[in-house]
Amino acid sequence: MAAVECLWHHDSPDTVAQGRERVLPNGRFQVVLNLSTGAATVTGLRSHSVVIDTASVSHVMGVVFRPAAARAFFEESAHDFYDRSVPLALVWGPKASQLVDRLRIETSARRRLAILEATLVEIWGKSDRRRLTVHPAVSHALRTFQSSPHIKSVADVSREIGWSRRWFCHAFSDSVGMTPKRYCRLLRFQRVVRQVLLGSRVDWADLAMSCGFADQAHLAHEFRAFAGLSPERFLTAERPSPNHVRLD
Repeated sequence: MAAVECLWHHDSPDTVAQGRERVLPNGRFQVVLNLSTGAATVTGLRSHSVVIDTASVSHVMGVVFRPAAARAFFEESAHDFYDRSVPLALVWGPKASQLVDRLRIETSARRRLAILEATLVEIWGKSDRRRLTVHPAVSHALRTFQSSPHIKSVADVSREIGWSRRWFCHAFSDSVGMTPKRYCRLLRFQRVVRQVLLGSRVDWADLAMSCGFADQAHLAHEFRAFAGLSPERFLTAERPSPNHVRLD
């Protein structure tokens, strides 16, 4: 399904050490289904990190939507979920608990993923046609922000599409879940994360310039704002996965 970036499933064996992890914002709208507790949430785009106890998410799965694509699955504006985790039952009604119950009964990861995919296809088929297609102006903005080595300003893109900045910001936030200015800041932050993950020696001053920051101090300030830790701490930390930092 074009709207979905990936479906994922995680089972943590009892022998694996548990602890706290800091999860960095990745610019993605997600549904998270905790099969250990039966909880299901919708998580919008986040502008800061959160700390989780991995012992409480030993059996969990979820959906990662492509930018602006989650709007097809929820009647509410994507911006309503900004920096929030909302119980899935509040937006999907009884279908949420029915889905979780089916997933918890099933033991096969493959069959669980098939059940989740079928549910998404069903919801997609019943969605308001107006929500299924991302507005061309928003699609253009997303492509521009993703492809430009030095991210263009909001004013630049609003001029390109022929909209006022106010209308562009409203449409972008409604579809994507974050203002275009903050989204661009998040993209710059994630470019730094990806460069660090390459494992080569990091020249922070050079990295700041190549990722579109004014200078190294600007990079450090933005990194702390989004990650809740310094770039140097992230560089040396144990990272179970790209956007997870082990704290214990």
